[in-house]
Amino acid sequence: MIPNGVTPADDQTAADIWGWTLGHWRDTKHWKKIPGLVLLREGGHRRGRVFSREQLLAAHTEEERAKKLNVLPAYDLPPVPAADDPNRGADPDDLLDLEEALHALPKERRVALSTWKTYRYGDKTRLPEPDVVLGGKTVDGQIVGGIELWRRRTILEWDANRPARGGPKGRGRPAGSKDRAPRAGTKQGEERRQEVRRLLAENNRLTAKALAEATGVHPVHAERLLREARIEKVRQMLAGNPDLLADDVRETLGLGVRAHAQKLLNDARASTTAP
Repeated sequence: MIPNGVTPADDQTAADIWGWTLGHWRDTKHWKKIPGLVLLREGGHRRGRVFSREQLLAAHTEEERAKKLNVLPAYDLPPVPAADDPNRGADPDDLLDLEEALHALPKERRVALSTWKTYRYGDKTRLPEPDVVLGGKTVDGQIVGGIELWRRRTILEWDANRPARGGPKGRGRPAGSKDRAPRAGTKQGEERRQEVRRLLAENNRLTAKALAEATGVHPVHAERLLREARIEKVRQMLAGNPDLLADDVRETLGLGVRAHAQKLLNDARASTTAP
């Protein structure tokens, strides 16, 4: 959690403050050498560290002062509220990562973490866009691959407008609608989709990992683009053969699991707009 009033900063921001490369900052683990520097979010596999920008700036200023005077740094960093301080209430402007956002909800409103993660990129239930994204890069008009953070109020307001289980349906396409085609996107997005169609036509065994490497998109985004292209391909096959079988789909798309082919076939049939 990033307490309200603290400006979050990632490894790249820290490296920029010191005038170092990102690799040098990480290799030296300089953050461990600064007494009092709070690590707001631990780093790990595909998980970025988060610091207080205010503390980083203060630490760097002190190191520069000490260097000029040829003395040891005497760090006096701005305090950072402890996330687990029982005397500190839950501030609506605290910043939360994806897992923390789930636990900000009342217990009876929480879903499984695996389900919650699908809400981030879902096409039915979908979380609001993050309030802050550290790092990442812009793909098809969206920032992907960075550290995503939501204000507590953003998540709670979204949840307050989400239908309760067993309650009235939310807004969206009418129940039973066969028009499930994706809504129009940007010109850049369409160019990206055309590139995916081309790559899939050249290699029917194209994987999301290979697609991500070839196009420079985030792996999660690559999975979504590849699935869209495959369903489009199956719809084309259905147009020429209404009696298309899952085995035909598996062979054409080079799928190893028949169940995956059957799912694509089912979704392609469901997404076909009735005349």
